[in-house]
Amino acid sequence: MVSLRERLFFISGADFLQRQRIIENIKKRILERDTSINTLTLYCNDIDLKDLKEEVLTVSFGKKRLVIFKDFLKLTKELRNFIFNNFNKILVNTYFIFETEEDSYSLRRNRKFINDNFFKAIFEKASSFKTASSGRDKSIEDFMNSIKRNDFISSLDILENLFQEGARDRELGPQIIGILNKHFSYLKDSYRKKQYFNYLWEADRSLKERGLNSRLVIEVLLVRFLNLN
Repeated sequence: MVSLRERLFFISGADFLQRQRIIENIKKRILERDTSINTLTLYCNDIDLKDLKEEVLTVSFGKKRLVIFKDFLKLTKELRNFIFNNFNKILVNTYFIFETEEDSYSLRRNRKFINDNFFKAIFEKASSFKTASSGRDKSIEDFMNSIKRNDFISSLDILENLFQEGARDRELGPQIIGILNKHFSYLKDSYRKKQYFNYLWEADRSLKERGLNSRLVIEVLLVRFLNLN
């Protein structure tokens, strides 16, 4: 059976040039094993299933294939099912690179993707590469705005950036809990408000009484909020 991690590659991040460098490095890595490959680049909003089947199921005796899926989050369910159901057959002669400009951290926590067998296989089985952030540092104001939109996926992404400084961890935990307390105090749905405040109380106790890591506590808290939506 083919090792998926040796044949599947997952590249994420907003920096286009960094993604291209990663692709070139993967090609060099493949060429150390297979001296000749045919490279095919596909844009995922414009792939025909019949054409894809012909490309990846045709046996090539001389060369291996490298198929690069640009913006692979746009693959239709029909295409995803075909690839997922035929991974082992296709990957005997083929390498796949799945590329997206989206943030890996957020994708791995988005139920739309983690509940899909195809995306789950990519996130868990592929060799993963992500570009360094090329944008500005995130701020507490960015976090507050994402909470106001109930966009907990973005909140998790911003959280990762906020906690990178390390020394601010002790300050950030209580500060973020305070922001969340204020935000959810305006909820009119009493049942949902109670759920949110129960989680906030547990997080507050974890920080103040148990001395748990602030980043871990807040991350778990936001994932719980995400699951309530």
